[in-house]
Amino acid sequence: MSNDNLSITERLTNVAARANALCDTVNSQIGLINNAVTSAENKFDNYMSGARAELSHILMSKNQRMEPNDDGSAIKGFTTIGLERFEVIKEATIHAAAANDTDHTGNGIARDFRSNIYNGYVNGAFHILRIKWKRNNVNHPARLDNNWNTRYQQGAMTSGCYFKLLSGTVGGSMQPVKSFNNGWQLLGYRQKADNTAKSFYAPHTKLALSTSLLEEGEALICLFGTVSGYVDFETAGWGVYPEFARPADVSSAMSQLQADLTLQSAGVIQE
Repeated sequence: MSNDNLSITERLTNVAARANALCDTVNSQIGLINNAVTSAENKFDNYMSGARAELSHILMSKNQRMEPNDDGSAIKGFTTIGLERFEVIKEATIHAAAANDTDHTGNGIARDFRSNIYNGYVNGAFHILRIKWKRNNVNHPARLDNNWNTRYQQGAMTSGCYFKLLSGTVGGSMQPVKSFNNGWQLLGYRQKADNTAKSFYAPHTKLALSTSLLEEGEALICLFGTVSGYVDFETAGWGVYPEFARPADVSSAMSQLQADLTLQSAGVIQE
């Protein structure tokens, strides 16, 4: 039937019907698009979960368990700069189970850590240190450094530590990402390798000690380290990470072994 013979009301009814049909078609296509987007998002999320599971975070610094040297003037594998004085006291050692933790000073630091940060199984023993310092009178930033300049800390990486400031001030690229009771914090820094056009880098001052010249400070610290990849602080927190030998470590060990064998050979010849 020709539209010329239809009344205005009939024509409007037909237009409305065609408009409704068009809306139904558009809504159907929108539904298909939304389903496709949701499916793609799910595939991406699954891929990222799998990628994170397959790409382990490997320790890029040394001595994350924070063993001090024998005279309490340094932490093995760490350096300091800009300080007039630096003192290290081993307060506690956290073991796999809380019942096996060691309180070296009687100050209850192991119990403090377990009560406020983590009371579960630990996959490797580590120390909680008390550090005391006094900044010198040079304007260059004073810091505790976990060897950024060994060329192993570049690209996508994460630095972190558990920290409790007792006096003084601190700064640096590691900032509070989570707060716990009784003054404990998780300090952290993350960077992505998200631009292939620029050089990889790492911040020089992860943990700055004192913002004012000649200022003194004191803090508890543990598990200060830098690992490969982008750690999910919000979900995973921070823990003990696996450490592998570097070529420089192997070379140093071989040199020491060669020196020991030379001394042994000399002893045999003398006998």
